[in-house]
Amino acid sequence: MRVLLVLSLCLFHASIFAASAMDQLNRFHDDIRTIEADFHQELKDANDNMVQESKGKVWIKRPGLFRWEYNEPYPQTIVADGLRIWIYDPELDQVTVKQEDSAMGNAPALVLSGKHPLDRDFKLIEVDRGDKHQWVTLVPKQDDADFAEISVAFLNDVLALLELKDKLGQRTLIHFKSLKTNADIDTTKFHFNVPPGTDVIGGDQL
Repeated sequence: MRVLLVLSLCLFHASIFAASAMDQLNRFHDDIRTIEADFHQELKDANDNMVQESKGKVWIKRPGLFRWEYNEPYPQTIVADGLRIWIYDPELDQVTVKQEDSAMGNAPALVLSGKHPLDRDFKLIEVDRGDKHQWVTLVPKQDDADFAEISVAFLNDVLALLELKDKLGQRTLIHFKSLKTNADIDTTKFHFNVPPGTDVIGGDQL
C-alpha cells in the first residue's frame, strides 16, 4: 500500500491559480516540476476506523523521481531514481529493488509518475463534498488497476490532501504541510546507496 501511495503522489503538485478544482488539477499537472512536503498519513478500514497513522517527508522531481521517507511509527524509505524503485526497511536490514515500470504495474501508475496526460488512463470527475475543499476524483479506466479511485483536494489554490480508496474499501488520507513547489532539489536525493550488511531482493535488476 505504501508503494502505491508513493507512486500516486508523483501525480501531484501545488500553487495553482485557477478557480475550479479541475483547472487546478490540470495546471498542477502541467506546471509544477518539484515538490517538497511533510505529510501525515491515515489508514482507515471500510468502517472508517483508524488502522494506522504515519508521518514523514516527501520529495518529488518530475517526471519519475521521488523520495518518500516514513519516520513514524516505523522507518521506511522508498526511492525512485528514474529506472528503479528502491524500498528500504532498516528494521529488517532489507531493500527490495524493482524496475520502475514493473513496480508501477500498469498504465495508471505510469500516469501517476507524471509521464502521461491524466485523461489517457483516468476518468476525471469534479466532486462537491460539501466541505471547504475542492475535489477531483480520478477513476482508472483499466479494470485491473490496484485501486478503486484516487481523489485530490485543493484548499485556497494549494494542494491540501490526497485520498486513495482500494478495492477492499480501505481509505488512506495523506495530509500535506509545509509544502514547497518548484524549488531546486539536488538529484542526489533520488539516489539510493545500499547500506553495508543490507540484504538486497531483486539484485538481478541492479
